[in-house]
Amino acid sequence: MKLLKKSLVWAAPVIISIAAVLLLFWENYSDVTEPPTEGWSQGIELGLTPAVSEPNVKLLEEEKLEVSYLTEEGVKKDTFDQNFELVSEETFPIPVDKFTKFSWSGKHLIYSDYQSIFSGESGEKISDISGFFPLKNRTLYSKDQELFQLDTDTLESISLMQIENKNTEIAVTETDEAAYIMTKTTDTNGNHLNFYELDGQQVTELGKADFLVQGTEEISNIQFSVKDQDYSLLVSTLQKQSAGGERTNFYYFSQSSFGEDPQLQKVNFPDPHSSSELKEISDIEMSMEDKSINLLFKGFGATKTTYADTPEFNIYRSALSSEGENKVSRLSNTPNPSAEPVWLEGANTALWVDQGSDNKNKLMLSSAKPSIVEQADRMTQEAFIQSLGKTVGMLATGMFSIVIGGLWFIWPLFFIVVIMFANSRAMDHNRSWIFYAGMMIYLAATLLFKDIMFTNRLMAKAPEYLSFQGSSIIYLFGFALLTYLILSYGVKERDWSVFIRLTYFIGIHIILITVFFGPYLL
Repeated sequence: MKLLKKSLVWAAPVIISIAAVLLLFWENYSDVTEPPTEGWSQGIELGLTPAVSEPNVKLLEEEKLEVSYLTEEGVKKDTFDQNFELVSEETFPIPVDKFTKFSWSGKHLIYSDYQSIFSGESGEKISDISGFFPLKNRTLYSKDQELFQLDTDTLESISLMQIENKNTEIAVTETDEAAYIMTKTTDTNGNHLNFYELDGQQVTELGKADFLVQGTEEISNIQFSVKDQDYSLLVSTLQKQSAGGERTNFYYFSQSSFGEDPQLQKVNFPDPHSSSELKEISDIEMSMEDKSINLLFKGFGATKTTYADTPEFNIYRSALSSEGENKVSRLSNTPNPSAEPVWLEGANTALWVDQGSDNKNKLMLSSAKPSIVEQADRMTQEAFIQSLGKTVGMLATGMFSIVIGGLWFIWPLFFIVVIMFANSRAMDHNRSWIFYAGMMIYLAATLLFKDIMFTNRLMAKAPEYLSFQGSSIIYLFGFALLTYLILSYGVKERDWSVFIRLTYFIGIHIILITVFFGPYLL
């Protein structure tokens, strides 16, 4: 019992500190494994790929899913059941580098090396190209100002249309009914768009449109969609010059009928998990419904999965109405940059690529299916390591709190020095009033300089049980009382001088403040 009393003076602070670290780890684990949106699963890894390119996805019978993507060996085709468990896998060897793209819209695998397209089975070159447009149900390519469709069953090239201007840009999108082509040329009079429908092998012109953007901006991307006699545009622009050196993106939306020029309205993409706007919207998939436009894209926004909660690229979905209202939800929540999203219509599921190091990118999936939500809600080694790393990093930067605690400590230390010179007999006889006076001076210093420790940034980052109204004062005095009780209980078994007792009180108090509040300081 006597040994327990003697060890309590050290054991109690250690136990409390360990409890604080475990609590911090659990908070970080909860942040790392937070679902992207309520009712959505965490990300599930499907495979590894060296490329940051959109996977080819097909829904098969019996709710099976076929996913084809690039690996270092070639194109891998994985088949998953309705719970996204792997059923079968097969690899088709082709040369792979950073320019490789592929199409699997028919019987034959087709791949491109940026300059030409080849048969995946024989490796035989089919044609030189200037552009490659792999779609879900067809494969298009351009060559010498001419657009072709490749019959992926017979490998026959079919000419679709001539491109009048060599600087014309081509964009292609596809629905279940048909494919749509948009060409864009730019001159001093503005931007000129032409829209076409591709039904089978027949190309029909749908309409033309012209528009201008502000002179201080340049177009970085145009996405379009078509439904019946209407077309929608999402125009991304980039500010040419900025006084602060940072170039800003702007986004404009229009929904019009063919024969009408677009009336572009500026739209914003609010971050659903912060008060800021999403930035650097790209990798956009656009589909048109009756009264709204659905967008799937990557954006730079808030996440708590990263060290210091720095923003990162994640996948988002947006419902954009013709009135400009924009409802955004997050579909991925990972610490790595996410890109190239694909939406599985009817499956409430999204796939994307998480960019890693050494060309080890992860093909990821998240879903609103209850079985997948339950399946993903498990502790994994990766989540554990991420949480542990985040915890260690926060504790390391939290040590800066000890430096701030030094500003509190110097005042009782100065008091002790004065007593040693002015009344050394009181020190020699260990007068208890010296300890209590030093303790009060220390607590007064913590109150006077508490704002240096308990900054607005810290209180905003700290969890609610640390950041409620008046919490700084409550914890300062609460830890002081707790330390005093431990000291009072343990000092009976130890012959400590008033200086050692005061040093112990201040040291343990600063340590408790450090392990609880320090991780949120920077």
